[in-house]
Amino acid sequence: SSKHQETDRMWGMRQGARGYLGKPVAENDLIVQINELVEISA
Repeated sequence: SSKHQETDRMWGMRQGARGYLGKPVAENDLIVQINELVEISA
């Protein structure tokens, strides 16, 4: 459920994750996450 995904996302962020993708993964969300990680590491 979306509430469960929100809990998982919040837990991941507290653990140091820089992003979270729920299932099913939307292609646009994946591209945005990749671009943000590339910018952070540059």
